[in-house]
Amino acid sequence: MDWEGLTEEQVAILLASILGDGEITKCYPYDRRINNSYREHFGMGQLSYREWKQQKLPDLLYLRGNNLVSRSIPLMTKLFPLFYPNNKKHIPFELLNSVRHPSFLLTLYLDDGSLLLSKRFNHRKKEIQFTPHIALYLQAFSKEQLEQLAIFLFERFNVNVRTSGTPSGRGYYLKTTKVTDTFQILDLLHPYLFELPAFAYKLDWKTRLASEIEHYKSTHPDYVVRVSVPARPYSDTEITSLIEWKRQGFTDRAIAYRLNRTYWSVVYKWQDVKNREA
Repeated sequence: MDWEGLTEEQVAILLASILGDGEITKCYPYDRRINNSYREHFGMGQLSYREWKQQKLPDLLYLRGNNLVSRSIPLMTKLFPLFYPNNKKHIPFELLNSVRHPSFLLTLYLDDGSLLLSKRFNHRKKEIQFTPHIALYLQAFSKEQLEQLAIFLFERFNVNVRTSGTPSGRGYYLKTTKVTDTFQILDLLHPYLFELPAFAYKLDWKTRLASEIEHYKSTHPDYVVRVSVPARPYSDTEITSLIEWKRQGFTDRAIAYRLNRTYWSVVYKWQDVKNREA
């Protein structure tokens, strides 16, 4: 595939955008255009994210009101039949073979994903248990295509998502089912927080957790918030080391490296330790 000078990251963002919120416009009979173009409609609350995309692809995309668009160009004409065989959106896995840049996963997530928190109340102990999940709402695709995409995401980015049923679209979307899988994705995407600070609620666990705790302080002031323990629980030795290294001033990333844990695993475990000591 000739990407006409696009970099590896630019290709990753473009492909994920077409799978997500974007579309390649169709040329109709008697249309004066020779080539197809790209179009992505968005709410103004998402403007900073679309500005980020435009800045990443400055020679391809531009903003027109609340649309991110391209000119009618040969590249979009070549991509159209691969993404829309039989005029239905399709995942062209032959184009994903060369994709390795994490901006692909980031774009899928920010286009069509959510950081979900399921909550369980224990009124006897006055506790609220949070279990975080990441959902990728790609309901435009069949279950078979989503299962193949899940395999691709695991092989390329070492993240685990599975299909789950939904009444909308074609009946399925992708989501994490384990806490460790959720934090694996957040850990991978966290560096983009510096480029996309307005999306801290999706990229930064500390920000999201603090927001939830603040909310429940007003509705359940006597309750303690806890986060579900991942599949590999912390040993007493690890917890002791975590406390000691925190007192010595080590960063969360340094502690994560020492414990062979993800950054976010250490963040939420430290929050849990503080809650228990309170």
